[in-house]
Amino acid sequence: MPTESSSPILHTRAAYLGFDRPVLGPLTLDVPIGSRWALTGPNGIGKSLLLKALTGQARVHHGHLELAPQARISLLAQDHPRRQPWPLSGHDWFRAMGAHPPEQARVRALMDRRLDRLSGGQWQLLRLAAALASHAARPPAQRLVLLDEPANHLDAEVRHDAIELITSLPGGTTLLMTSHDDDFLEAAGVERHPLTEYIHAG
Repeated sequence: MPTESSSPILHTRAAYLGFDRPVLGPLTLDVPIGSRWALTGPNGIGKSLLLKALTGQARVHHGHLELAPQARISLLAQDHPRRQPWPLSGHDWFRAMGAHPPEQARVRALMDRRLDRLSGGQWQLLRLAAALASHAARPPAQRLVLLDEPANHLDAEVRHDAIELITSLPGGTTLLMTSHDDDFLEAAGVERHPLTEYIHAG
C-alpha cells in the first residue's frame, strides 16, 4: 500500500517524451511512494518509453518529468540478450547488479550455473530477481523498481517464482511495471493504470 507522503516519487506534468522527436504526450501523472502500479494499454502507446525516459534512455522534449531526490531506480529491461558463449555465473550477474540473491530455492539453484546455459525462463527469473534486489539496503521509500514486461519469456516452471518475488517486495517500495498479461498482473496484486488516462494537458 502507498505510504503517507506529501510528494510523489515520480511527477510528470505535460511531458512530451521521445528520442529524436516527441512521440508520447502530453503526459501528466503522479506515482505515489509505495504504490504498485502496472501501466497498461496497446503496444506502441509509450509504456516502455516512459520507463526509458526515467532511466535516461529517452528524452523529455517539453514539460516536466521529475523523480524524488532520494529515489534510486532498479530496472528490468524488456530484453537483455546473452552473448554466446557468455561464461558468467548467476553470482557474477548479481555482483554486477550490486545485489544480493534472495533466499528463494529456484534462484539459489541458478547461482552457480553459466548464464548462457540457462533456459529463457531461467534467465528471465534471474534478471528479475537481481532487479528486485538492487538497492535493497536503501529504505523502501527511496526505491523505485521498474519492470518492463516481466512476464515475457517466463515459462510455467518459473512463473510462480517470479510472482512470488514481486509480491515479496518490502512494503513502501514503489513498483512501476508494464505488462499485457492480465493473469500475471492479477497474481502479482498490482493496480492497473491505463496509460491513456494520463495523456492530456495538465
